[in-house]
Amino acid sequence: MLGVQLVQEQRIRLSITPEMKQSFQLLTMSGQDLTRYLLDAAEENPVLELEEQAALLARIPRRMDQRRYDSYDPLLQAKGAEPTLEQLLIAQIRVMTIPDELENMAVYLAGCVNDDGYLTVELAEVQATLGLPMSKIAAGLELLQSLEPAGVGARNLQECLLLQIRRDPSAALNAEWMVEAGLEALVPFHPGRTGRRLGMTSREAQTAYDYITRLDPKPCRSIGCTERPHYIIPDAIVGLRNGEVHYSLHAAGNPRVSMNEACFRWIREEAPDTIWSTRVAEARAIIRSVHLRRRTLVRVLAAVMEEQKHFLVKGPSALKPLNLAVIAEKIGMHESTVSRAVNGKYIETPHGVYELRAFFASGISTTSGDKTSASAVKRRLKEIIRTEQAQRPYSDNHLATLLAKEGIVISRRTVAKYREELQILPSLERKRWA
Repeated sequence: MLGVQLVQEQRIRLSITPEMKQSFQLLTMSGQDLTRYLLDAAEENPVLELEEQAALLARIPRRMDQRRYDSYDPLLQAKGAEPTLEQLLIAQIRVMTIPDELENMAVYLAGCVNDDGYLTVELAEVQATLGLPMSKIAAGLELLQSLEPAGVGARNLQECLLLQIRRDPSAALNAEWMVEAGLEALVPFHPGRTGRRLGMTSREAQTAYDYITRLDPKPCRSIGCTERPHYIIPDAIVGLRNGEVHYSLHAAGNPRVSMNEACFRWIREEAPDTIWSTRVAEARAIIRSVHLRRRTLVRVLAAVMEEQKHFLVKGPSALKPLNLAVIAEKIGMHESTVSRAVNGKYIETPHGVYELRAFFASGISTTSGDKTSASAVKRRLKEIIRTEQAQRPYSDNHLATLLAKEGIVISRRTVAKYREELQILPSLERKRWA
């Protein structure tokens, strides 16, 4: 027979409240994202008030007299939107004295050029779309390829290089012939084998190869404005004063929020329905989360800069190995909280603006028993390669040996990995044969 009884038992369960979730969310945000979030929150909740930051006064040029230029408008100094690549190409076509049919064909093809300057459609596809003879389409393409910069309108890399070579009066001898023979002969390059195959000396092959490597495979990548620039506003400013680390949070990235006194007084005196009470609770939760975010950032920043004090004095070469666990133990927080605090945050230092996560570098043991950061090893590797002889570049194995002599013991595979991250070619492709 089954019995029924009451049993009392004690359990420990971790539950995350909505306010805790909100605190985690705000801590992960960058300063710009936080400002946008608070603006939206203040727009929806009249109890919440976002304090406006005082706008910086525009600096008037020294030669201007403030009394004479009272109507000076700083917005007039703002840079306007740059024209697109298509607009620049069409502007060149419009000033030419050519038949309307040829002009329209070249304008149509200019609209089919991608950001790098390559034609993205087949001529057969253009013929099927417009119903024009191939001779007129080819004439429009020839006109497009005659525009600036040299190489625009090419259909592949080989044609792009040939267009640049043929427009250059100081082009190296045999460079055009070498490209026409095929790009597969250039990677990897050996002047002796290439010279014998193309009927030239190794010195002539090396000279032509050096010239080809200076050509631009994407001639239009820096022309026109295809996307809005991304500006970084540092979340904090760090520096040294009399040997002591000083830091402060940037006002633009750490906005201040408060309660709207008039609205809060009306709610307290009139005692309206629960909707307004909920609004007050939401506003208080956001204010507490913002204050908690500020305190957490200050603690994390102070701990990181205390560990990386030598960076402020000597620069990036003095970065020491550091991980999240060290900072978490130092400030008495969980490692995941530190990770959220450094995510997407930037700080302004005497050596430039750095992402806060850049100060957490993996450590590499040295023969002296100390540790150095991976970024410092990469910088040293880059310096060694910069000083090598062009005719006898260092192999990855030799680079590992040179670093070992300096006390940095890493394998050849690690050297190859760091070299690829630095976008440095292998020794065979760095070698100059003549």
